[in-house]
Amino acid sequence: MIKYFYTGLLGILISAFVMAQPPKQAVALYQKGLTLEESGRVPEAIVAYKKAISLYKKYDSAYIHAGLAYVKASKPDSGVMILKTAVKLNPAFTDAYLAMGNIYRDVIKRPDDAIENYLKAVKIDSTNKVTYYSLAWCNNAKEYYREAVKYGVKALEIDNDYKPAYNELGHAYRQLKAYEEGIAQFKKNLAISTNDLPMLYIGYCYMELNQKDKALEMYEELKKINEKMAGAMKKRLDAMK
Repeated sequence: MIKYFYTGLLGILISAFVMAQPPKQAVALYQKGLTLEESGRVPEAIVAYKKAISLYKKYDSAYIHAGLAYVKASKPDSGVMILKTAVKLNPAFTDAYLAMGNIYRDVIKRPDDAIENYLKAVKIDSTNKVTYYSLAWCNNAKEYYREAVKYGVKALEIDNDYKPAYNELGHAYRQLKAYEEGIAQFKKNLAISTNDLPMLYIGYCYMELNQKDKALEMYEELKKINEKMAGAMKKRLDAMK
């Protein structure tokens, strides 16, 4: 879990941007931290990151890496604390809110706090599909399925081929037993671009409605683009009376 979480959070750094050039000594300490962390010397890396921050209070990348390193050191609360310091200095630091959301969601297991941070990130940047997916995931975990639908749809409005959002939508519609609504939404997505997941979920919704003929039609369409996924649908179709 921690390895997956850490890998996922590293993606945040792709968009990290430092408004001003940090002093050379701070950069050297930050680079030292990266090297130490890569060699498995995480506590020493944290010290280096914090020294870099002490020299340059707005060193965004150092804050993110320090937060990640605390998670690796099994100190997620400390990771959250240093990221909270970062957003006090830079209230528009979207990546810090996302990182805190991920820590609360995946490590500390406090979905309410995760949602709070994701919503802060959305207010700053409403174009990030991953944030909306994360909100959908947390709301599904809390069994707030209608909210999960809302955020899953928003993620797909940004990227109609974003498969994680389809998974959250499919789960929410299934829990709501809103099969006809799910079919309508997934057909809208298919009208934008061909994708195997909405086809799969349409087929499953038809099965739940006992409309086997329509499910078979969707199976035939799915088979053209994803035979493996179609095979999974076919097993369920064959089990229907």
